[in-house]
Amino acid sequence: MNPLACTKCAGRLLMALAAIFSILLIAGCGSSSSAPTPNSGGFSDSNLSGTYVISMSGTDLDSNGVPVPFAIVGTITANGKGAITGTIDINDPGNTGVNLGQTLGSNSSYNITQDGRGTGTLTTTSAGSFGIDFVLTSNSHGLITRFDPVGTGSGTIDLQTAVTSLTGSYAFSLSGADSGGNPLGTVGAFTLSSNSITGTEDFNDDLTSGDGYTDLTLSGQVVLGASGTSGTAQFNTNAVNGKLASLGFDVWVIDSTHLKFIETDGTLNVLSGDAFTQVTSFAPGQEVFTLAGVDGTGGPIVAGGYATITDANGDLSNGVEDYNDAGNAVLQKPFSTSSSTCAAGRCQSALNGFTNGSGNQLTFVVYPSSGGGLALEIDSFGLLQGAAYSQTATSFTGSGGYALNLSGLNNLNPVTATGVGEVDNIAQFNASAPDTSFSGPINMTGTLDENDIGAPQPTSKLSGIYVPDTNADGRGSISSNNSKTLLTGFTLQYYVVDSSTVVFIDVDSTALDGGAAQVALGTFEAQSSSSGAAHRAISMVRPTVRPHGAATFQRK
Repeated sequence: MNPLACTKCAGRLLMALAAIFSILLIAGCGSSSSAPTPNSGGFSDSNLSGTYVISMSGTDLDSNGVPVPFAIVGTITANGKGAITGTIDINDPGNTGVNLGQTLGSNSSYNITQDGRGTGTLTTTSAGSFGIDFVLTSNSHGLITRFDPVGTGSGTIDLQTAVTSLTGSYAFSLSGADSGGNPLGTVGAFTLSSNSITGTEDFNDDLTSGDGYTDLTLSGQVVLGASGTSGTAQFNTNAVNGKLASLGFDVWVIDSTHLKFIETDGTLNVLSGDAFTQVTSFAPGQEVFTLAGVDGTGGPIVAGGYATITDANGDLSNGVEDYNDAGNAVLQKPFSTSSSTCAAGRCQSALNGFTNGSGNQLTFVVYPSSGGGLALEIDSFGLLQGAAYSQTATSFTGSGGYALNLSGLNNLNPVTATGVGEVDNIAQFNASAPDTSFSGPINMTGTLDENDIGAPQPTSKLSGIYVPDTNADGRGSISSNNSKTLLTGFTLQYYVVDSSTVVFIDVDSTALDGGAAQVALGTFEAQSSSSGAAHRAISMVRPTVRPHGAATFQRK
């Protein structure tokens, strides 16, 4: 255990006992003079100017205080001076249902500090208001969380480019929950011609996969909206589950390579996610990945690591997996493929040594795309979903500012100090040169905001150390103290995608943290306040709270 992790453990018991008072303290502490001073990054309200596609998914509380899934996708227009207009779709079957085309009222607003962090409110015509907390990487992209006392979730903000028509092939990854609130994931690909689509689709519905759910023929249509407004999509398959056989969506175009989807058909499923231009095969080289979902008994799990692609079918060698299965963290587990085949952009792989906490051989389907290899577990041993990314650098720039988003679950309810709740973090930090051990100097300093479902926490100072692996594979470790967060910090394993994009998993475990644990993943991305430079678009699947699933988290 490194020194920073020890410091975290000492404070977590007190934090759990004090959590019941957190809601009462938010207003006072948030305005306290002890709040951290933002890093100077040159950002202001003017950096958010134009029309952006905004998306968030996560958990809120129903009228009985039970966690239920929600998703929001739409467009906002920011005037560069703190005002917002726009239209969003909301899928929240446990509360207000499906609310389409919600106009944002005149009191919707935002404020951005010099480090790129922003806060705001989205006030709708009939579905209430949503607090937002975000951090910009540039004028064209940012990471966002919902930040209010009744819900939390994570997503992205992306500047919209005018597109009048789409053609070609797209791969997609959609995740969320089925009508019973259980985890649901789907991946696939379609070719678009004159609004009609043909392709394939795979589902995993709460560990239900196999025949009747995988390698299904996909048909339907995708119709664009006018002038950047939402379009529609219809996905039809022969899935044995009737609630999956015909799915309707609203579609928002970011640019010709990237679309956002939200389910709108009233089946009580909550699916949302991305589609990217399709790539039909893999390029040999090293890739990094993150995955999230549930293990074979319903416990939350995240996994991350790297592997070498040896051929166009996506066969893997020299794989290293880190995972956190319901608070049981295991690092550097070797794995490889036993078989892999690709046809029409759909690749299926059986893996040796890769695990979700069980000893079973796992099978994944992967659709290569410009947003990564979109992956879904399609056996009956669990539901992992995520993406793999071709690695173009093994270190991130050791200077400058970074935007960070973390999303997952922890096993401390912020009000009762028991059970499972969703947690989402937005942070900004400045990095200096890497350390070689956790006894070295602090090399990450910044500010973090955390929302534990039902209890947004006061702004916290982020102070941490990152240490790359000695063999320069792009993998490394982070330990950070964040005193006003529920677990008083985090311990991460990170994987460099390119010099400005990093993905990670949270390995805070019951063994490390005195009974507390956090199963989460996320990304951090380099900032530039002086440009609207393009960022690397990636698919990021986030963990879903399972209904009445607290016991499965604490079984280890």
